[in-house]
Amino acid sequence: MRFWRFILVTVFLGLVFFDIQAQFTSQNGWFEVSVSEGCPVGGCSGNVVSGCAPLTITVVSTASAPLDCFDGSNNCDFDYTGDGTIENTSSIITYDTPGQFTLRIIHGSQGTDQITVNVSASEAPDFSIFSCSGEAIQVSINDNQYENYIVNFGDGSPEIVRPFGSANAQYTYANNTTRTVSVRGVNDNGSDNCAVSQNIVIPLASLPPSRFDSLISLDNNSLILYYDLQPDILHRLEIKAGNSPYTFFKQLDAETESDTLQLAEVASTSYCFRIVSIDPCLGNNSIGATSGEICNILFNVDFLDGINELSWQVGGNVVSSSYLRLSQTETINRPGITGFSFSDMDIDCQRQYCYLLTASYSDNSISRSLEVCGNSFNTTPPTAINNLSVSVEEDGLLLNWPVTPNETITSYGISKGVTSSSLTNLITVEANTFVDPITPEQSTCYQISPQDECGNVNRGGLVACSMFLTGFILADNTVTLNWNAYEGWGQRVSEYLIEKTYLNSDAADNMSLAPQFQEVDNNAAEQVIIYRIQAIPSDNTLEPIYSNSLRLIKPNNIYFPNAFTPNGDGNNDTFSVNGRFIVSYDLRIFNRWGEEVFNTTNPEIAWDGTREGKALPLGAYAFKVDIVDQAGREITEAGTVLLLRN
Repeated sequence: MRFWRFILVTVFLGLVFFDIQAQFTSQNGWFEVSVSEGCPVGGCSGNVVSGCAPLTITVVSTASAPLDCFDGSNNCDFDYTGDGTIENTSSIITYDTPGQFTLRIIHGSQGTDQITVNVSASEAPDFSIFSCSGEAIQVSINDNQYENYIVNFGDGSPEIVRPFGSANAQYTYANNTTRTVSVRGVNDNGSDNCAVSQNIVIPLASLPPSRFDSLISLDNNSLILYYDLQPDILHRLEIKAGNSPYTFFKQLDAETESDTLQLAEVASTSYCFRIVSIDPCLGNNSIGATSGEICNILFNVDFLDGINELSWQVGGNVVSSSYLRLSQTETINRPGITGFSFSDMDIDCQRQYCYLLTASYSDNSISRSLEVCGNSFNTTPPTAINNLSVSVEEDGLLLNWPVTPNETITSYGISKGVTSSSLTNLITVEANTFVDPITPEQSTCYQISPQDECGNVNRGGLVACSMFLTGFILADNTVTLNWNAYEGWGQRVSEYLIEKTYLNSDAADNMSLAPQFQEVDNNAAEQVIIYRIQAIPSDNTLEPIYSNSLRLIKPNNIYFPNAFTPNGDGNNDTFSVNGRFIVSYDLRIFNRWGEEVFNTTNPEIAWDGTREGKALPLGAYAFKVDIVDQAGREITEAGTVLLLRN
């Protein structure tokens, strides 16, 4: 590959025009070389040509050359790179690729002369601009590839040359007009053809403060700072631990966006930071402006009985805080907290909660704490069940009770007994209702013990005993009812409703304030009375409950004479079996030989002592009667009756 290109030049009377200030002499002095861009630093001279790629040079013979290679009469051979490749083309040569080359010119039989050509990569220098107050700047060269750097301040003022390693270039502008500052590098005795870098700057009357974006605590040994730095300003980060004064921590580059800092005991030691803007024109310790401070949060959560207590300490101008609560089932963000503590009572026990606290500063920066996790617990038992309804239904005793709001109950234990002092565990259910499939033969008592998700149980609720109704009816139709008072409700019973029905018709209900009732029922058409007690609660949020049904039967009063006299005197002339509430009747009468002499199914038809119209002899006759009353009872009466005639 060839590392140069050739440019034809006009040759006039053997003279080539070039910048005589940019001139290098060959080893034997037979030819001279000039560079196209000139050499601004001390001119050009010596035996080594240097510059950046692409580097164009011009070669011309001197008076001491054995042959004039450039007048057209003599041909000289050129080796442009020193690799032995002979060219015979032009005296203007361009080197496109960096490297060190040996330019050799062969003067026929007279010999060879040469010069060294050093070509560097053309790289724009790295430099920084630092603003000063009073519309001044400093230019800091962050580059080491050139021996000299030329600074142009962009306002038409003369360029300045800064040798490598010299102090920062400082300049004061006349106003705050936006300027473009450029820097290019050039080596001693080298061509001024290297790349240029540029930065834009706005001169400032005074230095503005920078700010933090956020501080994030990572673990107990590290945190990360995020910056929002003003451009073209020299910054340093300062730190203080606890109540100590601020001290220098590190210099900040203008491009720095964040820093991860290794510090001890981040969870228990207060670290605060500030960004200091330095005015380098007044000295590296001259403070131009200071940011607001930002500090790590010392965050603690005490997991107490039924409450998680959050507390924290944080320095700086904090205006509000917020916490983020994480659990296995939910995420809650609570913003706008003022002060330095908060009580979180909206918790479930036996659950892990993790908290992150964020403090917001007046300049909109934030600090976020380390995460604190722990398990909640609660030893307070749930609310006792003091409204238990026990009602007698067709399929058994129905128990139900209201659910306590804002409590998480996992199960209910049900105890049972014939009295409140003889309760034993029956069953555990999850719902707030239960049917005990029994046929009540007496009052049955129950108590409900709720258990919450923490395993706490409350066994102190009211004992509720089902109402068991008993009663009787006398021959004069006096009804007496008794039942146990219902005591399963906290506000007790308002009143009792005595529901009453007949077997074949309706009846009027009655009210009672006490667990007892008495009445006289003279309804001759109804033998069977059915009673049931309804307890009405004083608390109108509860539903009434019922006792068992009680069936009372009026006596049917079956009677019959043991003799009769069918003589037509209208007194005891017939024989029949009499009673009340008879719905089925079968009377048969037999003579002494067992022959049936009379039969009827109508209780209104009596035996007159005849058989088929003929009077029967005096004597004893056997009878049997089968009766069914309204209550469905089957009654059989048998005996003898004397037939007498006077």
